[in-house]
Amino acid sequence: MEIEKVGIIGTGTMGLGMAHVIAKAGIPVVAVKATPGSTDRAQQSLAGDLGKLVERGKMPAETRDEILSRITLTTSESDVAGCSLVIESVKEDLEIKSALFKRLEGIVDAECLLTTNTSTLSVTAMMSVCKERGRVAGLHFFNPAPVMSLVEVIHAFETSNHTVRKLINFCTEIGKEPVLVQDTTGFIVNRLLTPYILDAVRMLERGTGTIDAIDRAMMTGAGYPMGPFALADYIGLDVVYAMASNIYDDVRQQYCSPPHTLQRLVQLGYLGRKTSKGFYSYATKPPTPNPQLRHPVA
Repeated sequence: MEIEKVGIIGTGTMGLGMAHVIAKAGIPVVAVKATPGSTDRAQQSLAGDLGKLVERGKMPAETRDEILSRITLTTSESDVAGCSLVIESVKEDLEIKSALFKRLEGIVDAECLLTTNTSTLSVTAMMSVCKERGRVAGLHFFNPAPVMSLVEVIHAFETSNHTVRKLINFCTEIGKEPVLVQDTTGFIVNRLLTPYILDAVRMLERGTGTIDAIDRAMMTGAGYPMGPFALADYIGLDVVYAMASNIYDDVRQQYCSPPHTLQRLVQLGYLGRKTSKGFYSYATKPPTPNPQLRHPVA
């Protein structure tokens, strides 16, 4: 195996999900908490998620213990010094990510690959701050990482073919399906998926259909596992808003601009499942369409 140890910067949902996948494949992981505070919460979250899989009979207890034993949680970026691959999974902010890449070049050795899990930002822009640009690429996992098989391998402007080959092999070795993508805002999936979600919001605003009607139509008529509103809530409306804004800034096409309703939900802090309210309310099971998004009665 070419990749012997992996560093992950960021211990949110995606960071821990990637750590789970990589450790399960037998590769040691150093997961660095990117925000202030201890790693206790991340440790509890990781153990809790794996524990649920054991309880449901989807994973033997021995496998859970092996995964946990291979993951080292830390608060120090310098602990990734011995890694042969680093994946950053911090806030979707180009300045923050670029500054991190610059710091990482002073920590890891010359052979270590530096990658980003960004969903829409330019990998080439992050690469521009680095001295050794050939080793920089995108490695975009999808949420939930332990379930979703796709990984977009992003070939940025100066990414070397050697780096691409190593990343494709790595994805295969950890049981994922790599797809090579040129560096363009949104890559493949989010470049197609984001306008689809935005169009659904505009249909709602025009009164073409209700939230549940549009979702049911796409599930039963198009065979989608989730409708656009349930999917947006699952992704996080702040993330959808950021993806739309990034793509719009690149292409300047109105169909990529965030609709009014999406903007207002984000402004109010209604971000979907993670805040218990978005296009749906998750206060009850099953969730119900957000009553505030019904057309007012005259």
